[in-house]
Amino acid sequence: VHPLTSYTLPFAVANALALARHARLPGDQLAALFEGRAQRHWQATRFYRSLGRMLFDAAEPEERYRVFERFYRLREPLIERFYAGNSSTADKLRILSGKPPVSVPAAIRALLGKGSPLVHERSQ
Repeated sequence: VHPLTSYTLPFAVANALALARHARLPGDQLAALFEGRAQRHWQATRFYRSLGRMLFDAAEPEERYRVFERFYRLREPLIERFYAGNSSTADKLRILSGKPPVSVPAAIRALLGKGSPLVHERSQ
């Protein structure tokens, strides 16, 4: 899954193709193969998870639209690579460059913090 867009199709297809290529492997080897793929995917998508933390922990809810306004002004090929989970180093630098839509101290706190809980408990 893409950490920000929740797109699954490109990753599902890549996994299906890997499974087809290695379908004759014994179960333990196939499991190890997919464990390695999962670990590489986790490492490769770190940038996107960091952006998500900055979006949800640095931007006030009513101001998050500014992040998207800025992002969708970027060049279309960059956005396409972003959605495919294939952002280049130059893409990442471009996404992070310019006037930030969130305060820099808030972004740093978001990156260094534990992150927001997925579910907020209701006060009684």
